[in-house]
Amino acid sequence: MSGVNTGSTDEKRWQGAADEVRKAFSHLPWEQKISTLIKIELDMVGDAVENVVSAVSEAIDDLAKACDFSEQKSSTASGTSAHAPTS
Repeated sequence: MSGVNTGSTDEKRWQGAADEVRKAFSHLPWEQKISTLIKIELDMVGDAVENVVSAVSEAIDDLAKACDFSEQKSSTASGTSAHAPTS
């Protein structure tokens, strides 16, 4: 196998970074470990809320576009019949 596998290089780099974080975390006093874990959890909750709000916002935008399109279509259809010349 002469192909270069960049995935394994990236995996090694991430594993090395994770090991460094674990080592630094293990040297923290117990109170700082707890506060760090709480901060991480709050960050994760914030990210989750942000993703949910973004998804809901996109869904509302799509719904608004769909409603706007149907209103334009119906007003255009009724507008042409209302402006049709009578003989």
